[in-house]
Amino acid sequence: MAQATGTRGRRCIAMSRAQASILILVGLVLALFVLVPEVPLLGFAGLLLAVALSLPAGLVMRWTGAPRWVAVLVVVLALVLLAVAAATLAAGPLADQARQLAEDLPNSLRALRDRLNGDPWGAWLSQWLSVPEDGASQGMGFAALAATTTLGWFGNAAVILLVGVYLAVHPTAYVAGLRALLHPSIDGAAAAALVECGVVLRGWLAGQAFAMVVSGTLTWIGLTLLGVPLAGVLAVLAALLGFIPNIGPVIAAVPAMLLAATISPWLALWVALLFVVVQFIEGNILTPLVQAEMADLPPAALLLAQVLMASFFGLLGVALAAPLAAVAAVLVRRGYAEGWLGREPARDDAA
Repeated sequence: MAQATGTRGRRCIAMSRAQASILILVGLVLALFVLVPEVPLLGFAGLLLAVALSLPAGLVMRWTGAPRWVAVLVVVLALVLLAVAAATLAAGPLADQARQLAEDLPNSLRALRDRLNGDPWGAWLSQWLSVPEDGASQGMGFAALAATTTLGWFGNAAVILLVGVYLAVHPTAYVAGLRALLHPSIDGAAAAALVECGVVLRGWLAGQAFAMVVSGTLTWIGLTLLGVPLAGVLAVLAALLGFIPNIGPVIAAVPAMLLAATISPWLALWVALLFVVVQFIEGNILTPLVQAEMADLPPAALLLAQVLMASFFGLLGVALAAPLAAVAAVLVRRGYAEGWLGREPARDDAA
């Protein structure tokens, strides 16, 4: 009897220490988000890059028998060469179109304002489209701010690249270090949760990449058929902003509608309809099909996560809101609902 009581006591102590280890780790992560929010966000972006590099690196290892670090470097080098080749081929036309877009957007705003001045409601709206008299000085200030922001983004991109490469080269070392912070009694559950998080991130990345390529292609075809100028650069912009679900396509539609409005108001409406159709195809058909194995979040929860991340962490938070929310959903389900509350695993997990 005394022995059974002692065994139960040791189990209670082990459970309390296991729960305490989870709470301490969660507290450390939350403290990082509060004190230095860019650090965990850049680290998570590097983790996404590491997950993206792991699949082709695994194929290189399987085909050649090369060590993992060699395979990762080969993949990175191949991607860099591919990006340089694509930039060399497309730099001329896209640079010309981007330059023309920068020149045409202010003229588009003025033309749209002049068109709206024909009625009282349009005159009120045109006040928001007016160009200030000190536009030159404001333009210089904006250029300086843009240059500073660009340098910051280049620095962040370098950090993400280095973190991603390091994580891809030695993933087991970092996973072991993370598991070492948790109590040994939950080591198996922690390993299973990390594996599921990796599956979720791979599914999300595959879905996003496929959806971005298809949405950019459909946008280019639609804008070309409608006769909208600068269809190429607008399609590239739409594809890149497609990385941000829900909000990105809305941002990408604005310059296309402004350019179309200088030609005809009806053309602007057709462009808006085109973006709505492309977003519907991407969000309701393409992405769910590709991400069928991913624990997807409801659209309302994803939108709330984006608003929350935007209010605290800005554009980088919005871009990472979807994968962060997906990983958080896995950890909450496994760590809180199943581990803490003792709920039964979902039917897919039990199978």
